Amino acid sequence: MKPSVFFYNLGQGFKGVFRNSVMTTASILVLIACMILVGTFYLVIDTIDRNFKAIDNLNVIEIMLNKDYDEGEIIEIGKELAVICNDSPIIDWEDSCWKEDMLVPKKNDDDAKSANFYYVSADEHLDMMLEMYDDDWIKAIFEFDDEHGHDEGENSGIVNAVEDNPLRPSYRISFINLSDFDEVTKVKSKIDAINIADKNGNAIDAIATEDIKDHVELYGNVMSIKNTLYIAGLWLMAIFLLISLFVIMNTIKLGVFARRNEITFMRLCGATKSFIRMPFIVEGIIIGIFSAAISFGIEFYLYEYLLKDIISSATGTSGSSTIISAPFWDEYAIVLAVAFVAIGLFAGVVSSSISLKKYLKA
Repeated sequence: MKPSVFFYNLGQGFKGVFRNSVMTTASILVLIACMILVGTFYLVIDTIDRNFKAIDNLNVIEIMLNKDYDEGEIIEIGKELAVICNDSPIIDWEDSCWKEDMLVPKKNDDDAKSANFYYVSADEHLDMMLEMYDDDWIKAIFEFDDEHGHDEGENSGIVNAVEDNPLRPSYRISFINLSDFDEVTKVKSKIDAINIADKNGNAIDAIATEDIKDHVELYGNVMSIKNTLYIAGLWLMAIFLLISLFVIMNTIKLGVFARRNEITFMRLCGATKSFIRMPFIVEGIIIGIFSAAISFGIEFYLYEYLLKDIISSATGTSGSSTIISAPFWDEYAIVLAVAFVAIGLFAGVVSSSISLKKYLKA
């Protein structure tokens, strides 16, 4: 395209924008509403995802065992759980992770799969608490003295070796994907159905339902909210985008109508359709880009000064510093800028092209 033609189209595009200032303003406002809606839903959903993934042990089911179980009963329950883990497609664990020199499956730093199903003794739970909290505070509650150290060698790390340890042992199972709720439910049902033999040889329920601890319900609730927001965002975006197209089309139609005689004369003089069409397409592009620029600025303000506080209030946290939020310029700026410009260009070009069809027919 020659520079003279480019500047002619650009000049005519700006003239068209200011020729119908009221309709142009309406087009810009509706398009801004569409972009803000899309951007805000995206930021909310992404922030929920970031905070949700930061929850510890979200994909873990912990099976708390009766404190009175002996070594044989603990091993028997472990074997039943191993079969469940080996057969489930959402648990990345194999029988080979349970080494021959182990009485129960243990977490092995050299084997990533071993972390998906392993046994945690009551003493190991105690050690975790000692690391997490002040030692003296734990000792005061459990009435431990300085010589409470334990040697699990004779117990193979299975039964409690610390005197007066009130904690219970457990098995931990990690899922690859919690979104397969049907499979998660099946695993929980199988765990709940595990039986062991009592001293009289009668089958008894090995694990109480309330002793199966998990975050599956929390995960399901948050995913349901996320999916609802996602679907609502898509529908509202589509509605506002259609309204934007309609308003921009009418804005450009007014410009086309005002120049209808000029367009007819240009056609009679042999002007090409693309030459006639381009100033109006430029007008639509200007409206789209201007709307994108304003939307980007508003979205930045909403995220930095409003959205974080709204999310923290909705989640019950005390302030925006308690939630995980990504830096706007590092994580969102490019994505939102590209998305807003794309929406603006799409709306401007499509609506301009549709508006000119009637006047460019041979």
